[in-house]
Amino acid sequence: MDYYCSAKFTDLQVHVQGRLLYNCCKAYPERVNLDWLEANPGRLFYTDTMLADRKLMLEDKSCASCHHGCYKYEEQGLSSTRQQHKNHTKISDPQAPLRDLSISLSTDCNMTCMYCSPEWSSSWQKDIAKNGAHELIGFKLDNDNWSDLWAKIKQKSRSTDSRFFDLLLKEIKLADGLEIISILGGEPLLNNQLEAVIDASGDKTISITTGLGVSHSRLSTLLKKIKNRKVRFLVSGETTGKFFELIRYGTKWEDFKERVKMIEDNGHEIGFLSTISNISILDFAKFYETYHKRHKIQVNTMSERPFLMPHVLDDRSKRDFIDEIKSRNNVSQFQEISRLVNLDPSETDRSNIGNYLKQFSSRRSMDIGFLPEHFRKWCGL
Repeated sequence: MDYYCSAKFTDLQVHVQGRLLYNCCKAYPERVNLDWLEANPGRLFYTDTMLADRKLMLEDKSCASCHHGCYKYEEQGLSSTRQQHKNHTKISDPQAPLRDLSISLSTDCNMTCMYCSPEWSSSWQKDIAKNGAHELIGFKLDNDNWSDLWAKIKQKSRSTDSRFFDLLLKEIKLADGLEIISILGGEPLLNNQLEAVIDASGDKTISITTGLGVSHSRLSTLLKKIKNRKVRFLVSGETTGKFFELIRYGTKWEDFKERVKMIEDNGHEIGFLSTISNISILDFAKFYETYHKRHKIQVNTMSERPFLMPHVLDDRSKRDFIDEIKSRNNVSQFQEISRLVNLDPSETDRSNIGNYLKQFSSRRSMDIGFLPEHFRKWCGL
């Protein structure tokens, strides 16, 4: 197994609220030592842990932080985010410049998307606090890693740390090779520090990843402020109608479409981030037809939750999907999905998807009768 990944040498994700560093986006995080960072300006991307991990990769050895997010799935024959970087040019310098910085300003979010967790959404935190973890076989859905880390962080320091935020803005200005700054959530459009990051970015490319879980008026206000800035919106979405409102719980499909139109009318570039799971497969083709002629759609396959992976479907749903996309066999977004769908699900995953849907929908008083009957029967609903 080849353990190298170019993203480890170019990408950094920062969780401001928790003072956490993820190198790269799927790696297990480490917490920032503010005194160390203040004494070592320009080294946010070069902690001892990061440098050690890169050296292991160059020796073709596994590192624990990447086993957490990618290696363990590949060992099972499943897909991982790392595979998207396999054809990138190999970098041999552990001190290579940071190119892509992703910043999660806070976990503030009005939505509890099916794929998300307390690590990235305050609404998920409230749900788990109120209802407890989802009861699934061999899987604790309160985000085991986040729960352990969050418990170690004192309550008074869980709000956005202004000292760290100020240091982060300085790091942005010191990063000579930095090309793009991606602003993440929670929901970044809810965060009042969004504009400060945009202002500190200079001429660097700005990308805002959003579920558009904000009011029309708040979005309109932001669009007016960035009218003359080059800002790209990466919008999370992969289904339509009732499927959308289940998967992206907290936003209505009609409101989502209107907010997309507001961004279009303001002249900003839009791309879609579509997470492909067993549920989204049932409606992704409709979403694709709605937007692909106007905007690029980037597909990411679910990996963190085995019971939501694309292959955890009944045979009829798989056949229906394959039949539906026959005319699109040459479309890259569907080629990888077709390969993954053909894997066989385990009995544990089949049981877990049924239990998860039952618990997720009952906590939100949602009717999931619109899901195909053969699928509901297959997973015990």
